[in-house]
Amino acid sequence: MALGTYYPPPRLRQLLPILLQGTSIFTAPKEIAEIKAQLETALQWRNYEVKLRLLLHLEELQMEHDIRHYDLESVPMTWDPVDQNPRLLTLEVPGVTESRPSVLRGDHLFALLSSETHQEDPVTYKGFVHKVELDRVKLSFSMSLLSRFVDGLTFKVNFTFNRQPLRVQHRALELTGRWLLWPMLFPVASRGVPLLPSDVKLKLYDRSLESNPEQLQAMKNIVMGTTRPAPYIIFGPPGTGKTVTLVEAIKQVVKHLPKAHILACAPSNSGADLLCQRLRVHLPSSIYRLLAPSRDIRMVPEDIKPCCNWDAKKGDYVFPAKKKLQEYRVLITTLITASRLVSAQFPIDHFTHIFIDEAGHSMEPESLVAIAGLMEVKETDNPGGQLVLAGDPRQLGPVLRSPLTQKHGLGYSLLERLLTYNALYKKGSNGYNPQFITKLLRNYRSHPTILDIPNRLYYDGELQACADVVDRERFCRWEGLPRQGFPIIFHGVMGKDEREGNSPSFFNPEEAATVTSYLKLLLAPSSKKGKARLSPRSVGVISPYRKQVEKIRYCITKLDKELRGLDDIKDLKVGSVEEFQGQERSVILISTVRSSQSFVQLDLDFNLGFLKNPKRFNVAVTRAKALLIVVGNPLLLGHDPDWKVFLEFCKENGGYTGCPFPAKLDLQQGQNLLQGLSKLRPSTSGPQSHDYLPQEREGEDGLSLQVEPEWRNEL
Repeated sequence: MALGTYYPPPRLRQLLPILLQGTSIFTAPKEIAEIKAQLETALQWRNYEVKLRLLLHLEELQMEHDIRHYDLESVPMTWDPVDQNPRLLTLEVPGVTESRPSVLRGDHLFALLSSETHQEDPVTYKGFVHKVELDRVKLSFSMSLLSRFVDGLTFKVNFTFNRQPLRVQHRALELTGRWLLWPMLFPVASRGVPLLPSDVKLKLYDRSLESNPEQLQAMKNIVMGTTRPAPYIIFGPPGTGKTVTLVEAIKQVVKHLPKAHILACAPSNSGADLLCQRLRVHLPSSIYRLLAPSRDIRMVPEDIKPCCNWDAKKGDYVFPAKKKLQEYRVLITTLITASRLVSAQFPIDHFTHIFIDEAGHSMEPESLVAIAGLMEVKETDNPGGQLVLAGDPRQLGPVLRSPLTQKHGLGYSLLERLLTYNALYKKGSNGYNPQFITKLLRNYRSHPTILDIPNRLYYDGELQACADVVDRERFCRWEGLPRQGFPIIFHGVMGKDEREGNSPSFFNPEEAATVTSYLKLLLAPSSKKGKARLSPRSVGVISPYRKQVEKIRYCITKLDKELRGLDDIKDLKVGSVEEFQGQERSVILISTVRSSQSFVQLDLDFNLGFLKNPKRFNVAVTRAKALLIVVGNPLLLGHDPDWKVFLEFCKENGGYTGCPFPAKLDLQQGQNLLQGLSKLRPSTSGPQSHDYLPQEREGEDGLSLQVEPEWRNEL
């Protein structure tokens, strides 16, 4: 099926400002009322394509609006000084890799000469991003600009974003209706037709599953295929071995079902790489990792290169013929790159199994890209039609920019929607129905104290701490603990949250200094003979604000003499909660930053911070294996219900230090703030009606200059 453009309807663009005002459905003009009715109707198979397509259009309009914040005025370009490529120009963009949305290889931008911006009809040049470095991007332009270019010419620069991922999601919605996937997307029952005899013996590749009944149950049910046409869900809380279970199931399907062909996907390149690395151990000749040509080969792990589409001799990516790809038992791609298989018109019955890891991270239309047009509904005794989703709906979901799409359900992944609304996946008095879903319960990461609060708040207290005792108790006698044996510190700081210019991103100097002090204590060479210093690679620092991340990085790599002198200090990762999802460290430090109630609404406008964001809180505190240190303002955080439980837990167990802990929060003050928080909602300020960026003049053909686009969420 050809890939359409799927631009947002011009009329929707015009009506958007009125939509954002929140007019009642009963008093709104007819067109607005119709759109609101579409948004407010629950998702079902009858309105599936219409509603999700509308939400994708609204998200795109918000992206158009937001990217204007990154436009540049009067910036100079120069000839490429390093590669000395006569077709490339260099644009200095400080912090370009930190920007949101960031600039990636394959994106394009529009440049107008500063000297011509006031002309009635200025020439606009289209440039393509060929390379992104720390503070600069390298761009290709057509000869119409290069022929008149001299070093130091200044330009007005308008950034754009790559629409390809949106287009393939729209196409997937069309294909969903064409292939009648409703029994899979809105399942009501299973025929229970097994693919193997019930007494079949499955010899495990990973013997650790023998001692984990939940992992074993999930793996067996997937291989048997009795859930079809309904998807099988692996509900994997932090550190419970979700990917291990998924990988074992894939290996067993390959072994016991000779006719099976598997598509294994994840939303990100790192997730797909991990699947490939785990599968390659036992299936080296049966798997193939299909990479998008936008992927920087330097970011591809060495052990993946032998089984992917990188040709070392040519120094470029190649794309094998469809027939060759079909010979592999397992193809591994990101969700968006799976669209290439749809475009290549793979037979609808080729893939018998589709596995999606980290399925909670992606919008539902994004998951559909790897399903619609690549799988049909089957319930027979032949393999086919088996969809497996692995993820955790209690952790961070897809990143959205539009308050309208957040409010009306685009933030729900397919996995979370099924778990929340579908009766087959509801938890009953006897737990979940193992025919359709398994919740993994054994946590192999964290000390039981660190696991305690998230376990109670989000997982019904069912998680069991099974991490190696030596690893998890490594810091129970650390000198920096307020109370020995309790490996959590909440360090109260009444700091000041500051920001630079109009940036919505905040920093807190007092908290940055406190974090730096703890790092010096943790990373100091041990006086005990023979005891190795803690490696910076074992430590992570998390903050929800980009500016605080920058300030802490600066403290440890430039400002502090002791820390910057460590050879491997650059191995210490400082990043956002989103960057740490799926990762773990022996020690995690969290800087919450926020100290002023007056900025809480701003947090919600930009989806920043920890307040009223239980998923972000959950991910942050569950990254630590042996020591968790939180630096923050107890007075403000204590009014958020989840943080309040965590604070009281630390205080009761002797883990609180720093500024005096409020002996008893002023109840009236607390109620006032909680009421204020409950009234706050994501901002309704959004994109204004504006025209598309001007196109190049006739004859300005940039197609030959363009490299393959890369989706912003493919990290």
